[in-house]
Amino acid sequence: MGSLKVGAQLIIWGAKPRENLKEVLDEAREAGYEGIEASPEIFSTDTMWKRRLLLENGLRLVALHMGVGNMEQVEQAARLLETLEGEYLTFSGPGGKGLDEDYFKCAEFLNKAGQISREHGIKTCYHNHGHEIADNQRGIEIIIQNTEPELVGLCVDTYWVKFGGVDPLQFIKTNRERIVYLHLKDGSEEDMKNKRFSELGKGSIEFPAILSFTAQLNVKWVVVEQDWTPGSPFKSMLESRNYLRKIGY
Repeated sequence: MGSLKVGAQLIIWGAKPRENLKEVLDEAREAGYEGIEASPEIFSTDTMWKRRLLLENGLRLVALHMGVGNMEQVEQAARLLETLEGEYLTFSGPGGKGLDEDYFKCAEFLNKAGQISREHGIKTCYHNHGHEIADNQRGIEIIIQNTEPELVGLCVDTYWVKFGGVDPLQFIKTNRERIVYLHLKDGSEEDMKNKRFSELGKGSIEFPAILSFTAQLNVKWVVVEQDWTPGSPFKSMLESRNYLRKIGY
């Protein structure tokens, strides 16, 4: 227990990371996080100064997270990660109807991105949403079966797996060989009907079992991702971090 490092996705702070990254990183550190995940644009300007901010707060850059589609942006993000000593370049994929052809194109893109990432000493990961898991996991299976394991791993989002109708722990067990890290996201059954999110421990995701199993895998990081909150981002992220401490992480 407790061997996993815990990071914070900055999405909950909205536009603030672009406007005042120093304050956001201060809050992430104060809440007890060891690393952060963000979009590439947040670090694309004043990069070396922002690298110092991370170091001063004792924070690692776990991942940069972006959408599939633009290979030129992949190269830029990979160079940025290398400069910032980050670990993962993470992609979200086709939305909407999630047609098979979209998933095949996504897999092709991910393999190319994975090659670029490897050249920069980082790992490409794919982050699921609910539509890849729905329909008997057809979307995620196309992506898994058509990407190279040495090039593309999985960032499993616990909320969206359950939203798609699959038990997150079972999904993690089934795909254990491909999992690189997790997004810890929670919500009750009622939340999921309305695509709302809650602090960890307030919803229906069974994190003790998930983390106990994940700690046995070759996984270094879990990242708390609450897409939005009606209250204070700091208080929400602190509450989630305290919950993880309570259950031993």
